[in-house]
Amino acid sequence: MSRIPPVQAISGTAAASDAPATRDDLPLDPAQQSLAEALRVSFGILKVAMLGLLVAYGFSGTFSVGSNEVALRLRFGEYVGAPDERVLERGTYLAAPFPIEQVIKVDTRPMTLSLDREFWYESGVGDQGKTREQIRNSRGGPLNPLLDGSLITGDMNIAHARWTVTYRVTDPVAYVTNVGDRPLGEKLVRCAMQQGIVHAIAQLAADDLLKGVVNREAATAVAQRRLADMATGITIEQLALDQVSAPVRVIGSFDAVTTAETDRAQRVVAAWQDRARILGETAGEGSDGLLQLLDRYERAAEADTPESAAAAERAIDEALEALRVGDASIGGDVAQAINGARTYRTQVVERVKGDRETFERLLPQFEQNPRIILSRLWEDARERILTGDVETFYTAPGRLELQLNRDPQIQQERQKQQIRSLKDAQSEFRR
Repeated sequence: MSRIPPVQAISGTAAASDAPATRDDLPLDPAQQSLAEALRVSFGILKVAMLGLLVAYGFSGTFSVGSNEVALRLRFGEYVGAPDERVLERGTYLAAPFPIEQVIKVDTRPMTLSLDREFWYESGVGDQGKTREQIRNSRGGPLNPLLDGSLITGDMNIAHARWTVTYRVTDPVAYVTNVGDRPLGEKLVRCAMQQGIVHAIAQLAADDLLKGVVNREAATAVAQRRLADMATGITIEQLALDQVSAPVRVIGSFDAVTTAETDRAQRVVAAWQDRARILGETAGEGSDGLLQLLDRYERAAEADTPESAAAAERAIDEALEALRVGDASIGGDVAQAINGARTYRTQVVERVKGDRETFERLLPQFEQNPRIILSRLWEDARERILTGDVETFYTAPGRLELQLNRDPQIQQERQKQQIRSLKDAQSEFRR
């Protein structure tokens, strides 16, 4: 658009020239001049906007890849780059704008899938919050194959189970090529995992399944082979057994068996604990060795082998004499009884020695004057009998009526004496 010359210039030119004036040489009125100026400004803004759109379009292909994802770039539907360079990891990249190139991002985080209905009985309306017994009473009929899921074990029994599968995308190219989206991937994993679980449970006894003993590796291997055959690019990482149950009609019996086995296990543990406690209290650290010696003696006696029985008996006597079996010392009640017997033996020997010395000392005197020695011995005996823990009662001759009131002081003295004797015995045992 050419610039319109000023009116003065046009008028001057027309006056100076002899040529006739044309339409273009005529001056514009103010309205036409304003319109021309507006058109010029609008055209300039349009050029700037088109230039900005062109620049934005050129940079619209910039994209970023996060830490838990990868990206694939397609140009006219074909993957860009060499096979080992197609997967773009964390970073910022530049791609041609759509529709020339397309960027597809794939989530590589572990994903979980719950198989909570495929092999579980259908919960009726209002079953939430009920106990197993209540559900059993309300659903006592046979299984409905259209509603109730189940598993058939290797011994031809039925069980129910709930599972959780953890998987992730490990081959993004195969995943995008053959799967494309997450819902379809979940369906494929669900179907493959169901087949693997059925295959693994079919080789397992019902008792093992109800106890949670499952060959998860076998189930995962079958499912992984199916996914690999379809080139899904998905890898199963873990299979977890969340819950297992017997059929509803036999839940009560199964619970009773489980309770009985649990009670049996607890009783066995308690019995072993009692055994350890009793043996420890009986012979201390040497209880096991001493018990082995006793068992050896009993086996030899039952086999009627006197030599073996005598050898075992000698080994027992040596262990009791030394209060030691091998490197373990014998303690507890056995050591207490042996130490008490040794103390009593020492007391008896000392008492007999004292009586002998007394007898040997009195014998010459008795031979010289027996009446005096006898009288003195009677007095000593009477004094020992009538002193100490003795209650003496004096009665008049004739009819005898006794109304006894025990002396409390004597009873107290007896109790004190018993306490002192017990303390002395304990002190002697500690020594």
